[in-house]
Amino acid sequence: MTLLDAVLSLSEAPARDEALQRILRALARVTAADALSVLTAAEDGSVGVAAQIGLSPAALGMSFRPAEHPRLRRATQAAGPIRFLDPSEPDPYSGWLLGNPGEIHPIHACMAVPLHVQGRLAGLLTLDACDPHGLRGLRDEDARVFAGLCAGALRLDAGAGPLDAGPASSGPAPASRPAGMQRIEREIAVLAPLSVPVLVTGETGVGKELVARALHERSPRASRALVIVNCAAIPAQLVESELFGHRRGAFTGATAARAGRFEAAHGGTIFLDEIGELPLSAQAQLLRALQEGEIQPVGEDRARRVDARVVAATNRDLRREVSEGRFRADLFHRLWVYPICVPPLRERREDIPALCERFAAELAAELGAGRVDFTEPALGALAQGAWPGNVRELKNAVERAVLRRTIAEGKSAAGRALVVRREDLDAIDGGAQERSLAPRIELPGERLRLADAPLGQPVELLAEALERARRDAFARAFRAAGGNAATAGRLLGLSRSFAYKEAVRLGLIPPAGPRKR
Repeated sequence: MTLLDAVLSLSEAPARDEALQRILRALARVTAADALSVLTAAEDGSVGVAAQIGLSPAALGMSFRPAEHPRLRRATQAAGPIRFLDPSEPDPYSGWLLGNPGEIHPIHACMAVPLHVQGRLAGLLTLDACDPHGLRGLRDEDARVFAGLCAGALRLDAGAGPLDAGPASSGPAPASRPAGMQRIEREIAVLAPLSVPVLVTGETGVGKELVARALHERSPRASRALVIVNCAAIPAQLVESELFGHRRGAFTGATAARAGRFEAAHGGTIFLDEIGELPLSAQAQLLRALQEGEIQPVGEDRARRVDARVVAATNRDLRREVSEGRFRADLFHRLWVYPICVPPLRERREDIPALCERFAAELAAELGAGRVDFTEPALGALAQGAWPGNVRELKNAVERAVLRRTIAEGKSAAGRALVVRREDLDAIDGGAQERSLAPRIELPGERLRLADAPLGQPVELLAEALERARRDAFARAFRAAGGNAATAGRLLGLSRSFAYKEAVRLGLIPPAGPRKR
């Protein structure tokens, strides 16, 4: 099954470096290697670390000149797998093993396999084991298979999978990627193997959850659970119970003991989305979990140990929340170890065409369509949109366009190719950022006053405005989906069950009757 997983990496991974990382993880499960890496060959003859397991995070992107390293020189000139038996030859990774900063003992197992693409050297696959017999169980034939998979991954277009379409690249970012996304990909590569908390910031819909998934999937915790918690969706009175659990009888309705989300994430990662919405009482418990690795379920006297890496996200300005007393300063500083700021889509328009094609392909698979293409005017209009709702808004717009094209042609999409035209798209606002629907960040010294509204114009209560906008959005989605909750939820970026419950609450669809037995 491990080899099958490695093979599937080539077809399922969104980009070259993610495929490499998955192949290395599969190889790690069948060997006793302490470190594995894939190095890619550059035009100047050097080789650089593109993916690795078991090395210090700082090794990623490190470059070597084979002429200065006897083992690398021999590996680049070899025709197949080569095992290094001469202990007098220095290992290029000496001092870089994770958890072993000292020199590698001269007597250890070391192996390299050249990666060839179309007859030329494309890189190297290397394996190191501190146990001198650690690689004895790996046959040369098996090493060739994994090397062939790595070589196949090197042929993937590294720019075809932007972060928003899947986990971020674990290796050096391609030069064609926007500078902001290259920075994020480097940050993920360095932070993923660590256990420090990470705070992901950015506007609504930019893909903060995907950054969290990438951090988890490239971490040593990848085999354990990633637990996602939307803090804004939990009623204030139930937050502590939801996060930390409760004992039976702790409060009205607690008819049985329940483990919280932190215990569910033990050994893995917990992603706290919209962390700025947590009440102060829960923030104190969260601080203890971060500092001491302990939680205290509601109603219990004793604390419990828990090992969960915390990744949090917010679209709020937490510094201002601290200054205005809505967020604990000590928790802010504990989370602010290394923040990752995800830029809005308008600052990385180069990603838009690839995102459109991916979203269209995903919906086409559900519709049974052969494929979905875009005319040049359609793709150009999408690329020039302001997209104040960022990736989430773009995804919804693409899916609406595909559905409109399917309906306009008046026949099943099964097995057919669809071509999205400009007229299938909504009116796309390519205007300036001041018309953005993203949360407005107030500058220091600036205050927005109701008195600034034009004379005689009534000011609608915020709660009423939000409820009206919510009702309108759900009504449009359910009309477009023909009343289908799953399709409406997809258009809104929500789950089917939540879309159905909200539509019932808003009176847009009748509640389901009792089931017949």
